[in-house]
Amino acid sequence: MFEEEKTSLERLDFLFEGLLKPLHSKNARHIFDVFYKNRHYEHLTTHDIERILEEQGLSINKKEINGWVVSLQDAGLVVKMEERGKPVVSIYGDRYTFDLWRLTETGLNVGQKLSIFMAKEGPRNIPHLAELTPTMIHEIEDLYFTSKILLLLYYHEGRLSYSDLRKQLAIDREKLAVYSWPDASHSEKPLFEIKIKPPTLRTKIFKLFGWVLEQDLTFTLTEEGRSMAKNLISKGTDD
Repeated sequence: MFEEEKTSLERLDFLFEGLLKPLHSKNARHIFDVFYKNRHYEHLTTHDIERILEEQGLSINKKEINGWVVSLQDAGLVVKMEERGKPVVSIYGDRYTFDLWRLTETGLNVGQKLSIFMAKEGPRNIPHLAELTPTMIHEIEDLYFTSKILLLLYYHEGRLSYSDLRKQLAIDREKLAVYSWPDASHSEKPLFEIKIKPPTLRTKIFKLFGWVLEQDLTFTLTEEGRSMAKNLISKGTDD
């Protein structure tokens, strides 16, 4: 376990002290953004970068741009090409040539990952009836009953008898028995558990025959379940 944590820490150090280190600077982020958004060009020059930044209302001189581009190169995000050439983003009539820079494969990957990370997740659509499969139906039913149990327990101070819960859900005892087992697909920890009431003479007699009365079983929310139920309720109030 310690070795795994150490490896994770080393990866984070490599990420933030290596690849992403120059991006701690706002100017470097602007310049990297210019490279990524203009990745369809084979190369960019500092003149290109300066013109694009000016169009964005940002004033960074060529000396500063060169310094930040070198820092991006040191991080492995861009690379200087061997030849020199002219700007490509806008019309350039002068005879001067410039160093040519382009995104590396690593820089392209970082840009793509950042785009994915910042993208807002769109609404999930419920599939049409014609698109449903038996597996999808089972998953939808499972989500429905699990969330329903969480909310019913939450609104009844965290506990309900097996029989009362079954009546509220309008399902048979065999169906409810399926949900009495911890399910790792919804949470790493159990969301609710079944507790047996303190035994009485009657329950001891029934137990001799292998019977357990529904009213002697209680569904109880765990702390994880209570937290999940609160989360469901809060989402409902935000809509």
